[in-house]
Amino acid sequence: MKINALVFSLLFPALLWGQGKKQIVLISIDGLRPEFYQDGSYPVPNLQKLMKEGTCAKHMKSVFPSYTYPSHVAMLTGAMPARSGIYYNAPIGSSGVWHWFTRDIKVPTLWQALKKTGLTSSAIEWPVSVDDIITWNIPEIWDVAHPSDRITVTRKYATKGLVEKAEQAIGKLDSVNMSEENLSLDLNSAKIAAYIFKTYKPNFMALHFACVDGAQHEHGRDHEKVAAAIINADKAIGTVLDAIESSGLKENTTVLVVGDHGMSDIHTVFRPNMLIKDLPAKFVAAGGSAFLYAKKGVPNTEFAGIVQSVSKQLDALPAERRKLFRIMDRKELDKMGADSSAVMALAAVPGLVFSGAVQPAKIVNLGPGTQVQQNPLEGLFVPTTGGHHGYDPNSPEMYTGFIAAGAGIAKGNVVEGLCVTDIAPLIAELLGLEFKTPDGKLVPGILNNSIINQTIK
Repeated sequence: MKINALVFSLLFPALLWGQGKKQIVLISIDGLRPEFYQDGSYPVPNLQKLMKEGTCAKHMKSVFPSYTYPSHVAMLTGAMPARSGIYYNAPIGSSGVWHWFTRDIKVPTLWQALKKTGLTSSAIEWPVSVDDIITWNIPEIWDVAHPSDRITVTRKYATKGLVEKAEQAIGKLDSVNMSEENLSLDLNSAKIAAYIFKTYKPNFMALHFACVDGAQHEHGRDHEKVAAAIINADKAIGTVLDAIESSGLKENTTVLVVGDHGMSDIHTVFRPNMLIKDLPAKFVAAGGSAFLYAKKGVPNTEFAGIVQSVSKQLDALPAERRKLFRIMDRKELDKMGADSSAVMALAAVPGLVFSGAVQPAKIVNLGPGTQVQQNPLEGLFVPTTGGHHGYDPNSPEMYTGFIAAGAGIAKGNVVEGLCVTDIAPLIAELLGLEFKTPDGKLVPGILNNSIINQTIK
C-alpha cells in the first residue's frame, strides 16, 4: 500500500530525517580491521560510541586485489575494478605515479552526481580525488621523489586558497606534520575536515586516514605501533564528531566509518617472473596476488598457450612452495570483477606476497606499502617481514570494517557483511540521489527508514 508522503510525515515525523539539509561524513581508516572495534581490546571510545548508536558490520569485503585505490573508487562508484578501470593503486608500469586523478575512473562517480544535483562536496586526503568538480578539495597526491609528504604537492591541486584558510584556523601544515610516517597526518587531516565542515557545511564529505595502514605495512598486524595508530585515528574521529556537534547539524548528519582492506603478516616474497623470462608475458604484483598480462602485440589466440606454459612451470615448484598460492583462471577473475585484460592470476595464502622483479634490486619507495616489491636478496623465494594486503577479499584476514551512525541509520543493528561497492548506493539513498551502480547494492538492516522510503516511492 502506498502512503502519501505528506500524510506519513505528519503521522511519523521522527522517521523522516531528511526534511532539512543533509550531511554525510564518510571516514575511511586505511587498513581498518573489524577487531579494532569488535573485540574490546583497543581503547577506541569514538568507534565504540558510533557502533552502539548505529549499525556495524561483522565484516566488509574489499575488491580484488584488495588494494587502497581500487577500494576507495568502489566506494564512490559502486563498481568493481573491471568496470571502474582502477585495477591497482598505480597504472601498470608506473615508476611512482599513482591514480590520483578522477579522470582515470571509467564509470560515473558520486562526485559527479552531487555536482549535477547542486549538492556540495568535500574531500580531504581521499584517494583518486584530484578534480575541481569537488567543491572543497584537499586531495591525496605527492611528489614521486617524496611519497610520504602529503601537503607540498597537494597545495597545487587543492581548491584555491583552501589550504591557507584552513591553516589560519589550525596552524601551519608542512612535510613533517603531514607526513604518512607521522601520526599527526591523521590528526591534521581531521582538523582540516572539522574546519571545512563547520565553515562550509558540505552535503557530503570524504576523509581518509592513512596511518593505520602504514603502521601495519611496516610492523605487521599486532605491533604496539599499530595499536597507537588506531587509537590515534579514533582520536581524529573525535575531532570530526566534535565539529558536527558544535555546528548544530548532528540531527541531520550521518557518519560512516569504513575501511578499504584488511592486513596479513608476511614472511615470504615470491618472484614469479623469474620463472617465465622467455615467455611473452609478465606478472604484475599486487601484494597477495599477481596478475599475468601478455606482452603488447601478442594475439589473443596465444593466451591459452601462455597460461598452459606458466601453469606448468608453477606446478613444477616444490610442494611446500606450490601450496602457498593458487592459480585463478579468467572465468574466476571475471566473477570477482578484476581487470579483464589479465589472462590469469595467482592468489597467495596469507603470509606470501608477490614481487614483479626478475632479479635482486635496490630498495626504492614508490608509495605506501611498495618496498616489498623490491628486495636485495637472491632467490625465487626470499624472506621478508611486515604486513601486506592485496589478497583474495574472501580471506578473513582481508576483511575490513564498517560502522554507520546518525541520521537515517538503524540503532543497535549488526549486519553480517557487505562489500565496499555497497557504500555508494547507501550514500545515494541517504542523500536522495538517483545513482545507478554496476555492482553495489543497498544492504538491508542499515537504514532505519528503508521500508518507509520504498513505501513512499
